[in-house]
Amino acid sequence: MDPKLLVPAPDALSVPWGWFDLLLHVTFVAHLLLMNAVVGGAAIALVSHLKGRNQDLAKDLSTKLPGCLALTINLGVAPLLFLQVLYGNFIYTSSVLMAGWWLSVIAIVMAAYYGLYIYSFNFDARPGARALLVAAPLLLLLCNGFLFSNNMTLMLDPTRWTAWFGNRGGSLLNLGDPSLLPRWLHFMTAALAVGGLAVALLGSARRNREYASTGLAWFFRATLAQVVFGAWFLVSLPQAAMLRFLGGDAVSSLLLAGGLALAVAALYAAWRGNVAGTTLWAVLTVAAMVLVRDRLRTFLLSPYQDIRSLASLGEYSPMILFLAVFILAIPLVGWLIRQYLRAKEA
Repeated sequence: MDPKLLVPAPDALSVPWGWFDLLLHVTFVAHLLLMNAVVGGAAIALVSHLKGRNQDLAKDLSTKLPGCLALTINLGVAPLLFLQVLYGNFIYTSSVLMAGWWLSVIAIVMAAYYGLYIYSFNFDARPGARALLVAAPLLLLLCNGFLFSNNMTLMLDPTRWTAWFGNRGGSLLNLGDPSLLPRWLHFMTAALAVGGLAVALLGSARRNREYASTGLAWFFRATLAQVVFGAWFLVSLPQAAMLRFLGGDAVSSLLLAGGLALAVAALYAAWRGNVAGTTLWAVLTVAAMVLVRDRLRTFLLSPYQDIRSLASLGEYSPMILFLAVFILAIPLVGWLIRQYLRAKEA
């Protein structure tokens, strides 16, 4: 069967695609940074318990992880919605194919959220169970990341949708995709790096050199490992896609090279103990890699759809209302975060 016959017709957009594409990238970068900080922070706390050191750091993390996960979930809604606007005929289809697993994402996130609160509330009461209490929500978050990687890779390859004819129960996973495992490992290793960076920022804010050095060490080692997994992810792609990032397409190759250069700059800043510089270069690296990911998605879906050709209805009023509320919400959210931090300090 021709896979093109399985792709639903796209809906018309209210405004030109560029608006949604820009908002998708901006909100996804914000979500990615917070998500990585939560997963990486939980991993750092777990290792601290297993090694029996840095218990003060682990306790600090235990009080911050639940709130950060709440923000992560909220910031994750926007990029998912913008993705559905631009690629709804792909992401909805892949979600239906793995519906059982995809619906479980909500339950898994809720369980992880409560697990982090249980870890925080029982930190002093159950010192012998700390490792287990933080390992449980961390495992759930890693599982959630694996399910997201399944869906995001499945939506990019309609040729694999034909597997539904042999599995109509909504339990389809994209396990046959050679890029699935390296993609997931690449993202999870990035979480360790950003988690370390979050610890370094906490140390910098509190003038705690031990926190700062520990966080930068985590960032440095995890970023080096991420380069390895990133290379594996690159070579696991279809050959045509891989070659586009190795000189076959100028923009794609420059974006990848730029991302690697920014990562090197972040590594150098971390090696020098420069928390502010590491943060700047790391955020720019994440933004560059989000653009690389977008180029890959555009190329893999090019046989089926080009979002630049999607029809626009010219209905700007919903977009204007959204942007107005979004801008007004920024200072409000900032105020709420300040009140939350002050309450924690008290």
